Amino acid sequence: MFSGIAFLVGIGAGLFCFFKGLRIYREHRVIADTPNSTILGMAMGFVEVHGKAGPAQGQLVNSPVTRTPCLFYKVDIKGFGEGRDGRPWSHHLTDTKGVPFYLDDGTGKVLVDAHGAELELIRTAWRETGGASLRGVVEAFRDLHSPPRFLVEDNELIGYAVSLSSSDSPTKRYRFTEYCLLPGHWYDVAGTCVQNPNARDEHDRNLIMKGQDVPTFLITWRSETGIKERLRNRAAMYVFGGGILAVVSLGLLLSELGWL
Repeated sequence: MFSGIAFLVGIGAGLFCFFKGLRIYREHRVIADTPNSTILGMAMGFVEVHGKAGPAQGQLVNSPVTRTPCLFYKVDIKGFGEGRDGRPWSHHLTDTKGVPFYLDDGTGKVLVDAHGAELELIRTAWRETGGASLRGVVEAFRDLHSPPRFLVEDNELIGYAVSLSSSDSPTKRYRFTEYCLLPGHWYDVAGTCVQNPNARDEHDRNLIMKGQDVPTFLITWRSETGIKERLRNRAAMYVFGGGILAVVSLGLLLSELGWL
């Protein structure tokens, strides 16, 4: 009985991965079929541009783990003992926050609203509360050629994780992986260009954001070639891996039931 349930779970997981792979492949095709344009020459609709990020109206936010002034951040949080599958660490939640920023490629500037985007950003820290060292923080900032600006105390980080959760029994041990979109760094942005309804000057008449007709919205430090290669590899991994898992699990289930 237990093995039958495990095979059904395998079939479900395989199908989930298979269709996720198809979605990633569609995203790959959208980006592959969209030529990279300059900001000055881009049209309304889905676009892909490459430029240097900078603050709009001087606005920045401080990241939660290292207090790094940035334009946008993403923090992946894992909790200890929260997994239902026997693993000691499991995904707790992901927190994102930021402000609209400019992307400048030398031909012009465009405003970008990163909310809802798939983010591939520079890792600024890895941190574990409850005993792990701060080596991850130091190594990350060494990559940025800058010392840690601020090391947040464990109690503050635990309070931050608890404040984002509705759990009645919060843990005292968390792992935080922080990624920041930093001013002065170059990024590739693939998203939907629309007219900015709240334009203040000629530099923010257009806005790149997550679209409705084309929901693909990606912000990454990778080059255009790197983006396409990564999406293609991810799609192949999910499609073939998920398909094989589903077929093998189905075969084992049918064998268990005596139908093969």
